[in-house]
Amino acid sequence: EKKATLEKILIILLVINSTYSLAWDIIMDWGMMQDTQAMAQAVVPETCAGGAIAVPTEEGLKPKTCAQNVLRPRLRFGATTSISILMTDMVLRYSWLLRFVEKDLFPNTDIFILCTQFLEALRRALWNLLRVEWENIKQNRAKEAAEKDIEMMEKDSFLSEPVSAVAMVNRVQGAPSNKGGHQS
Repeated sequence: EKKATLEKILIILLVINSTYSLAWDIIMDWGMMQDTQAMAQAVVPETCAGGAIAVPTEEGLKPKTCAQNVLRPRLRFGATTSISILMTDMVLRYSWLLRFVEKDLFPNTDIFILCTQFLEALRRALWNLLRVEWENIKQNRAKEAAEKDIEMMEKDSFLSEPVSAVAMVNRVQGAPSNKGGHQS
């Protein structure tokens, strides 16, 4: 009886671990399901009926699929592939449940171990696809933001004339400029 209780506690802890790991994969590692307002709109049936909703942008209303709304706006592999990877990861995150039907599905323990290790390798390979995609998207966003910052700085009158770094620091600190003199 004590063994059965401990096994139930173990199962509960494994479910919590797998669920938390899956949520971490989706939200943190893949950058999906982070916009709670967009997700709330997608849950309402009228807004996602027909597969797309209108999203306000600078150019006006732009149609956006429910997958883009719930997952993330940029999906390099497309919605179908991303959802398939997400669902496969979800199933494989709980593949430890096979241990409870091990004797029914597998002729011996070695084949069970081989199968579960193969499934874990497949899950990690699929995980990497979306992880690399998300890192690429984040780096492109950072690059675009840096380029915008540089454009804004170039438009600023403070940097409109070419100045040396020393003169720029002096100007910020309020020190007099040394025009025509020797800088050491």
